[in-house]
Amino acid sequence: MATVLVSGVLWAQITARSAADEKSREAQRELEERHRAEEGLRESEERLRLALEAGKLGTWELDIASKRRLLSPRSAEIFGVPADELLEREAWQAVIHPDDRARLNTAFDAALQGKEPYRTEFRVRAKDDRERWVSSQAIVHRDRSGTPQRVVGIHQDITDRKRWEEHQVLLINELNHRVKNTLATVQSIASQTLRNASTMDEARFAMESRLFALSRAHDVLTRENWESANLRDIVREAMAPYRHERENRVNVQGPPVRLAPRMALATAMALQELATNAVKYGALSNPTGTLGIRWQVIGTDTPRLHLVWSEEGGPPVQAPRRRGFGTRLIERSLASDLNGQADISFTPEGVICTVDAPLVTSPDI
Repeated sequence: MATVLVSGVLWAQITARSAADEKSREAQRELEERHRAEEGLRESEERLRLALEAGKLGTWELDIASKRRLLSPRSAEIFGVPADELLEREAWQAVIHPDDRARLNTAFDAALQGKEPYRTEFRVRAKDDRERWVSSQAIVHRDRSGTPQRVVGIHQDITDRKRWEEHQVLLINELNHRVKNTLATVQSIASQTLRNASTMDEARFAMESRLFALSRAHDVLTRENWESANLRDIVREAMAPYRHERENRVNVQGPPVRLAPRMALATAMALQELATNAVKYGALSNPTGTLGIRWQVIGTDTPRLHLVWSEEGGPPVQAPRRRGFGTRLIERSLASDLNGQADISFTPEGVICTVDAPLVTSPDI
């Protein structure tokens, strides 16, 4: 079509589109946008599914009006109920540990009232009678008036974490108990050592020797996770500082025997005192003396340890005019710790120490 002007002719092109074509294109755009939105939703749902699986999380939804709770397959597995089963309030409460129900209900009511977010931990007892710990969090959906309509949340099985936490508490308590016992032992050693030493040099040497003996016994127990200790290992560690150039003069004999921690420590300290005395005054103080450490287990129903320390070939022995720390430690403390008897005889041929005590291998310290 052309338009005639005064100055000449101006040509123009006019394109016409029908209303039907425009509607068709609009519908196509809407379809593409919907497809993109659906694709985005599927990707979002897939990411959520992967996140839930990675975190081993289960979902749940509660309809406030009907009070019915729908669990995802993972949540149903945690609670030990059939998947996709609508749980009434009574059925839900039945799987909650009785001691946790009141606390759980209080947390839920507080969330419905908008006082605080719903976040709690509780125990469940499923039909298989296994007890599990569960962590639960949720969001309350409300209508425009603020009235709760439904609650949507997640569940996570935290049984392993709770067991680990309980184990940590147990370890801390055991460590605290052992440290206190060790400090009490060190305090007793220091007090008795200083009380009986005639010079500071003598006190220092005796203190170091006794603490090293205690340390070596701790090393043996640590290798055994403080459950028990092999008596032969305790003897070997206790005698290690004294066997240099005296290897053939120390005879150790006895069957495999496990000692409870308290018994192992007491035995190590007693051996330390006996060995120190033997080096200073007894069989190990000259080139020819010999020392025997022998033990046996007597009885089967209630087995007892019978251990004998015997010295020969040393200088003539005379009974001391007064009992020193080492002797008192063996005859009193050792006997008490072993719940048995410990006797020292100062015969002219050499010192003989006899220990008789019940064998208890369970941890006791």
